[in-house]
Amino acid sequence: MKLRRLEPSSRVLLSLSVAVAAAFGALDAQAARLAMVVGNDAYQSVSKLRNARNDAQSLARELEAAGFTVTRVLDATRDTLNDQLDGFLRRIEKGDEVVFFFSGHGSQPPQMGPFLLPIDIRVTGERAISRDGLSLEQLVDDLNRRARFSLVIVDACRDDPFRETTAGRSLPAGSGLARIEPPKGSMIIMAASKGQQALDRLSNSDPVPNGLFTRELVKQMRTKGLSASEMLKRVRTSVETSAATVNHAQRPSLVDESSSDFFFYPGGAAPTPAPPPAAAFVVPAPIPAPSPAPAAAPTYAPTPAPAVAAPRPSTGAVSDAQREFDAWETAQRGNTRSAFEGFIAQFPEGRYTPIARTRMAAVGAAPAPAPTPVARPPAPAAATNPQVEFEVWDRAATSKQRADYENYLRQYPSGRYAEIARAALAKLK
Repeated sequence: MKLRRLEPSSRVLLSLSVAVAAAFGALDAQAARLAMVVGNDAYQSVSKLRNARNDAQSLARELEAAGFTVTRVLDATRDTLNDQLDGFLRRIEKGDEVVFFFSGHGSQPPQMGPFLLPIDIRVTGERAISRDGLSLEQLVDDLNRRARFSLVIVDACRDDPFRETTAGRSLPAGSGLARIEPPKGSMIIMAASKGQQALDRLSNSDPVPNGLFTRELVKQMRTKGLSASEMLKRVRTSVETSAATVNHAQRPSLVDESSSDFFFYPGGAAPTPAPPPAAAFVVPAPIPAPSPAPAAAPTYAPTPAPAVAAPRPSTGAVSDAQREFDAWETAQRGNTRSAFEGFIAQFPEGRYTPIARTRMAAVGAAPAPAPTPVARPPAPAAATNPQVEFEVWDRAATSKQRADYENYLRQYPSGRYAEIARAALAKLK
């Protein structure tokens, strides 16, 4: 009899348990991936940058492919930056995963926290930086109060701001970005260690349209099943090696207070290319709308880069998104109508296809093909494509195997990394 009298209560408790579990399941199902990317090149009173906007655009496309809804903010003034950030924060709910990326100038006056600087910053003293800059510490706190996990990526210098430089994101004496302690559930990735300058480019003739840190970050974040902390270790090695070729010290740093690993592509899930979604806010200087006219049939396909004999150590399967991005980088470096036509033929519905059509229209008509083209060997990669050389070198620097170093030297005996490769080989003897 007692068991019968308890049955109604048991059913109530069971119903409540199911309801609570369903509620938590609904919260997980509704969790969003949100990102805000900021790229500032056109500084008005301090040194301008070349690739910060490109960095923001490149990372935004990769985040969209990873399932994030992205708000782009380019060449932001103080008012624009604060308005866009306020709107972004309002859209974050508990349980969301959030990424904030800033590429531009940063500063940290003595006895103060680090600040990210808008393009209309006027440095008349320390108060101007704290008044007009965006406090990194406050930003991290604001994100953490709202999101389950927040990742802040800062591609800015951490040395002396506002002194003149030729290739860096450098800012007045004694004020680089220093380490901060984020709250639990947050992760901060810096493009350089304290006292270092984050390179905007490797040289004035560097053909890659991204800063050194971002070009390596984008490459590694596409790897399936790679956590953010493991990703940084790979980025750090590549950035340090490349910076050393121009006698520069740059070592990215990580401050990790997250309770679990964060993955752009968790569990080996394959990234799927996605068309850019409509932005919640219209931001300055968007990419021009593509022409509705269909692309002309390609005259010829671009010649693929030469194969490398030594295999790269396994780092996860190459995704469709990465293959498309690599092809798009090749088309951009070629910057000819035929290069863009070749990309469109390969990826007619790709993420970069609307941009390719616009760029193709801008470079004009393709020259008439020769009636009987004569096959000839391709030009050496080093003479036409510095990025290919870097990728061959990156393979050797990552594997640290004799065969990879020797393979690099066979292809580039007088290359940018040749002396480093020879020194590495000497150590292996």
